[in-house]
Amino acid sequence: YFYTMCAQMKTVIDRTVPRYTQLANKEFYFIVTAADSSKPALERTIEGFRGFTSCLGGAREKGIVYGTGAWKAGDILASSAMKQAYEMGKKV
Repeated sequence: YFYTMCAQMKTVIDRTVPRYTQLANKEFYFIVTAADSSKPALERTIEGFRGFTSCLGGAREKGIVYGTGAWKAGDILASSAMKQAYEMGKKV
């Protein structure tokens, strides 16, 4: 993944091209995780998502959760990102 989105997420985005018009006027919430402990390290990933949503008419970015410091399976469970994601989800 090395400071960007995984191949599976990129494939999902690429395969939505035929359906761009059906994704118009939607709200987007980004939840990203990384082993790196700094939020700026995740900005390449966020910019990739923003590049995608900029192609969609009326797309609105509603929030971002940065799950930093998640190196091993389960690390994210102790992160404040879990609570942030939960709180963001309650507003949807």
